[in-house]
Amino acid sequence: MNKPSTASGAGVELRLLAALVAVADESSVSAAAVRLHVAQPSLSRQLRTLERRLGLTLFERSGRRLQVTAAGEQVVTAARRALAAADDVVHAAHRAAVGQVGRLRIAVLPGTSPMMLVSGLAAFRRRHPGVETTVTELPDDEQHRALREGRIDVAFNGIVAPPQDLAHRVLMTEPLCLVVPSGHRLAGADRATIGDLAGERVVFFDRSVQPIGHQWLTEQLRAAGVATELQSATLMNIFATVAAGLAVSVLVRSYSSLLQPAGIRFVPLTDVSADLIMLWRPGPESAVVREFREEMTLASHDVLAADL
Repeated sequence: MNKPSTASGAGVELRLLAALVAVADESSVSAAAVRLHVAQPSLSRQLRTLERRLGLTLFERSGRRLQVTAAGEQVVTAARRALAAADDVVHAAHRAAVGQVGRLRIAVLPGTSPMMLVSGLAAFRRRHPGVETTVTELPDDEQHRALREGRIDVAFNGIVAPPQDLAHRVLMTEPLCLVVPSGHRLAGADRATIGDLAGERVVFFDRSVQPIGHQWLTEQLRAAGVATELQSATLMNIFATVAAGLAVSVLVRSYSSLLQPAGIRFVPLTDVSADLIMLWRPGPESAVVREFREEMTLASHDVLAADL
């Protein structure tokens, strides 16, 4: 029985390999049976089945003990590796099931990074170091397409409610501010309204970058009787334009604490605000996305508590 089987796919179950390793460790079928919590006759049958499938004699008796044959030593070594690999599979499956491994693809609006996202991401990273996380910038309408197509997992935007087919949650309502140079007539004001922008040049993100936000601000200005056409700029150029006294802007308050731009004042607007909305992809939800959503919900609670 020393001619090994060359049959393709011998079909050796893990339980047979576990039986082999246990007997090799204990040098005794009876001791191995106790260790595996099986009846001794059942274990003996498993060994005979394994030897028959492999076409090898795996053990020889030496007095009261069983001795692994030379060929059996090679099989035992391979069996240990196979059992360890099976344990790795189970461990990996468990980590994936609880959101400890995987990937998370996040999209934010160009030029924006909600303060809450920074703290929420940091907390998520500490608790889930095995998750590969990426953050990319996409306009709001492109975010919606990317979620539907499965190119991203979570997105953050705001202002207006997202399409009904996308799952979402309003994390918080962010105050909006009039952004003016430090020498502006409203720089010392405690509060302002959209109507106070009358006669001002207003700079904001380009329509191609934030189409929904651009349209919303245009409508708000029009409703307040402010006749002006929005100038387009990137975030850094918005700050540069405002600091130079060339225009004013409307941005969420979190920019003030996150970036602290010099030469600029953020004056709270009392008549408008913006919801910070988290959206996630349709279909079955991964454990990673579920864990991240919970982390961001906790982060939003912390931000709201700090504002009280």
